[in-house]
Amino acid sequence: MHTDGNQRKPNPRGAGGALREEIVQAAVRLVRGRDGLAGITLRSVAREARITAPSIYGHFGNLDAILDAVVDRAFDDLTATLETARAAHAAPVPRLRALCRAYASFAVAEPRLYALLFDRDQVPSLRAAESKSVDTMPGARAFAMLRDAVRACVAAGDSTSADPLRDAVLLWTALHGYVSLLRSAADFPWPSREDVLDQLADRLALVR
Repeated sequence: MHTDGNQRKPNPRGAGGALREEIVQAAVRLVRGRDGLAGITLRSVAREARITAPSIYGHFGNLDAILDAVVDRAFDDLTATLETARAAHAAPVPRLRALCRAYASFAVAEPRLYALLFDRDQVPSLRAAESKSVDTMPGARAFAMLRDAVRACVAAGDSTSADPLRDAVLLWTALHGYVSLLRSAADFPWPSREDVLDQLADRLALVR
């Protein structure tokens, strides 16, 4: 069923996956357009997708399930951004620096989606996630690239790190803090982003 006020061509029979994708994309647009999740409801998602609210229930049981799907999509997009940056560099140190720059670029370009990735209070899947292991936590694939990049620097003799996992955690912590400060202290006279990120990568990964 689709809303009468804004005509929308129905999906062909059997194209339920397409409607699910449209619902997720509609929710993503709403998240991008708001500072926080206040005001995002099943009805607002339905309006954005130009369908009736009951049409959602064939794909999502409630708003929480939609938000879970948005978080999954945002992590996928972050991972894809990092994969592109990684593929552009063969040498370990430039690859590590590129990953750090790509992480920050994603956070700056998608500030509200990025913030949602860490909003355990409002996103059920994050609240219930198993975070005791870096291999099972939300965003595990993205973090693994950072960890593996530090390991590659060690293997190439470019880093003195004795614990790449620990140092990757420190680097991730610094990256998250940095991009959070960029948003909350935008008027601060920051040095060049590339210089800050390269310094974080080199110092925390113990690059020679």
